[in-house]
Amino acid sequence: MIRNYLRTAIRTLTRNGSISLLNILGLSAGMTAAVLIFLWVDNELSYDAYHPDAGSIYRITSHVTSSGFNWATGPHPLAEAIHNELPSVETVTSMQPGYNTILRVNGELLIEKHSAFVDSNWFRLFHYDFLQGSPAGFFSQPYSLILTESKAKKYFGNKNPIGLTIHKDTVDYRVAGVVRDNPANSSFQLDILMPMQALLSNPERRLQASQWGGYNHLLFLKLRPMVDPTRTGRLISAIVHKNKPADSKNFFTLTPLTSMHLETGITSIVIAHGSRNTVYIFSILGAFLLLIACINYVNLTTARATLRAKEVGIRKVVGAGKGSLFGQFIIESLLISGIALACTLALIQLAMPLFRELTDTNFPSPFASAETWKLLGLTLLSATVLNGVYPALLLSSFRPLNTLKGNREHRRLRTRQERGTMLLPKFLNLKFKDVYLRKSLVVLQFTFSIILVASTLIIQRQLRYIQQGNPGYDRSEVFYFSLPYTLFKGETNEEAATLTNTIKAELLSQTSVAGVAAASESIVQVGNGNVGGSDWDGRDKAFTPMTYELSADEDYNKVLHLELQQGRWFDPRRPMDQHNFILNETAVKELNIRRPVLGQRFTFDNDTGKIIGIVKDFHFASLHEKIAPLILLNRDSWRSTFFIKTRPANAATAVAMARSIFQRYAHDRPFDYTFLDQEFDSLYRTDSKASTLIRIFSIIAILISCLGLLGLATFTAQQRIREIGIRKVLGATVSNILTLLLRDFIRLVLFSVGIATPIAWWAMHRWLQGFAYHTSLNAWLFVAAGFLAILIALLAVGAQSVRAATSNPVKNLRTD
Repeated sequence: MIRNYLRTAIRTLTRNGSISLLNILGLSAGMTAAVLIFLWVDNELSYDAYHPDAGSIYRITSHVTSSGFNWATGPHPLAEAIHNELPSVETVTSMQPGYNTILRVNGELLIEKHSAFVDSNWFRLFHYDFLQGSPAGFFSQPYSLILTESKAKKYFGNKNPIGLTIHKDTVDYRVAGVVRDNPANSSFQLDILMPMQALLSNPERRLQASQWGGYNHLLFLKLRPMVDPTRTGRLISAIVHKNKPADSKNFFTLTPLTSMHLETGITSIVIAHGSRNTVYIFSILGAFLLLIACINYVNLTTARATLRAKEVGIRKVVGAGKGSLFGQFIIESLLISGIALACTLALIQLAMPLFRELTDTNFPSPFASAETWKLLGLTLLSATVLNGVYPALLLSSFRPLNTLKGNREHRRLRTRQERGTMLLPKFLNLKFKDVYLRKSLVVLQFTFSIILVASTLIIQRQLRYIQQGNPGYDRSEVFYFSLPYTLFKGETNEEAATLTNTIKAELLSQTSVAGVAAASESIVQVGNGNVGGSDWDGRDKAFTPMTYELSADEDYNKVLHLELQQGRWFDPRRPMDQHNFILNETAVKELNIRRPVLGQRFTFDNDTGKIIGIVKDFHFASLHEKIAPLILLNRDSWRSTFFIKTRPANAATAVAMARSIFQRYAHDRPFDYTFLDQEFDSLYRTDSKASTLIRIFSIIAILISCLGLLGLATFTAQQRIREIGIRKVLGATVSNILTLLLRDFIRLVLFSVGIATPIAWWAMHRWLQGFAYHTSLNAWLFVAAGFLAILIALLAVGAQSVRAATSNPVKNLRTD
């Protein structure tokens, strides 16, 4: 029986080649897009779940009540205290990110951005596949390191790296292990691991790490079975309060390891995070694309139902029951879905390199993962069910006698079908016209497409708002580099200031340079924050706000074009300016500085001076965040970062010049520089990638919808070919016929616009709330999305309508 079903299904598919091709193209495009999206979603939702004990591992989160900020880091001594005082904790481990690690490998200087120091319990909590070496060898001596497989190959080629040395700072580190590259769904994308002993061998670092007030380490713990994480968080808070009473208002909670990637509200993000809202958006997007593709099949199959009425009638007369007919049509659906799946496999393989690049995620080979095959199986099952059940019920319910009585009864049957009197099983009788179902599906299809188009337009508008908007400073043709801290080690503040000023003078002497300024860090992301380090006249002693600080020299505002709202900038001719301060507008407002602000006493870090200026607010962090209070100070010894404004078309020359000056002073360090506009764009890389993906998938959704409209338009034109011929004989013009054929489709698209607009507005309003500063939702964006949908519908339907309207009426009126 199955063989007969397949033979009949293949014959039906080949007899209706154009419709079958449209179905397969639409389904394969939708399934490919949906599978790729679901792969990404599954990766985001499964972060860190591959560790054997992931369900019982937590990260300690610090809540600083005075500032309202939450930190992913905590004090290093807390790990040992938990081990000694909380028997409910099985294991606790500490990790300190290495940030930019300078290495010398085979005589070549390298900067590695993904490294960390870990203690001896790290590998008891987290799973690594050791290809060479072992954790025991790694911790047997402090100056060891572990490399990922790709880094070991990069550094040493095909040599066995175990026992080879890599120079870091003034010490040779021995390679003690090689591990498999981090999975794509790991929060710890670390290429180099070093023992915590190596970090703490430095007396200065050891002193810093011993302080209960230093929140610089990530702390993870594994709870014993049946232990309450909420109660454990309270016990950890009590330990901190006992050892540092000044932090008695702070409290600590436990964040599950598997929830860490998508957590929100963390101020100090040491490990890169994803966005839960983005996961929701893409989950809906994947479902939309699969549903849009399946709607095409249902529409085309039900529209052609009357053409198969005689086939059903004959089959029933010769003894076929509803069950066998239902099975026949399900097999046809499964066959088309199977062919589409085969095309999907090929398309996934072709699209995977580009998809990895767009998502910046190193997915493994898609077909080597059991999860991929589960997704493919679920997608195939979903497509078969969505495509097959209703058409099969509809076709298998035709009455055999009516379908065999000739054209008059056939037309009567079609009329009854459109009136909703087809005899489906009572429990599945849909109570509305079949033609209404097709129209509803077209409306649903275009509603999804218009939502995607409108969302894409708004996301692009927001990104342009970010990239082309004024952040409050000039980032064009400006690059910066930083001197290594080792240059200032052991020097007095005066010696450090002399070195900074000497390098600045050398940079200014170059003809390719238009200006130079020195500061403590990049203006794009000011990371130095302080709680309770400031004081001013009239401050409530209980008020200890979070402020950010930036040391900037006298040329900083000129190079970056900061604008003063009141007062003046720092003046090197006024020695007291070494102790004076400039505040941004937000600081004046949130700190409640007395009026007049200028001349008011201000103390920061035990240094007292006056407020000499108010700078207009500028964005020194992402536009996702509100502008925070910023204190600008004038400390030479803090400044090790140089901002170089290049003359037009002289950027390459200025970079080469800066490199030579840098290497004269820091010959044992690689020259690392960044253009401000590139760093600014990197803040929104995730948003940009999401925008690109949504734009691509929106185009796919529109194309799939067009395939469905094209098929329906073709069938409608064929079904009404005699009506068109009669109208033309009676004097109807081509424009009259086009209006007749296009009117219903345009109505459906207009109805879709009406449904899609409020949904898209709500979704995009929610998305924009993720930015502290965002563009407005203008009505013209939704009008543009609707107009684009109508235009696309006209193009999809127009060609078939023109062909039908210009056909020969005499030929069309011939009888069978």
